[in-house]
Amino acid sequence: MLTRRLLVFGYPLIEILLLWLVASIVGWLAAILLLIAGLPAGAALMRNAAAKYLSAREVSESERASVIRSSTGMFLSGLLIMIPGFLTDIIGILLLIPPIQRLALSRVGAWTQARMVRVPGFTTYAYGQEVIQGVVIEEFDHEKGEEPPDSSPEISR
Repeated sequence: MLTRRLLVFGYPLIEILLLWLVASIVGWLAAILLLIAGLPAGAALMRNAAAKYLSAREVSESERASVIRSSTGMFLSGLLIMIPGFLTDIIGILLLIPPIQRLALSRVGAWTQARMVRVPGFTTYAYGQEVIQGVVIEEFDHEKGEEPPDSSPEISR
């Protein structure tokens, strides 16, 4: 409960104090321009992260996990930089440093995995390594005149 209160009340307070501190050092106009500059900078990082992720298909299997992890960290960094505020900008810039990025992603991954709901019948395999056998049921709109294809022999009574 205390953590939620700190997040709800402490985070905006820290952002306002950092804005005031930066504005008192460089001036209000420069501080506002720095906040606005975070939007295109974060968007560019996110775009580069997406391109890096798409290139993961072209690298070897042994390097693929590293490229995906790096592009995920870059995307999160861009997202944090896009959020207006100097605290999120600092955290986003720190996430660009590879050792910090690896540590943060491993911690976030462990935290997320501990809170995941396990669903019976599904596995955690990636890249479609396991196929779950089943039957596909297609829906057809009879009002529009769509009929299912006749693939099974009719049963006469």
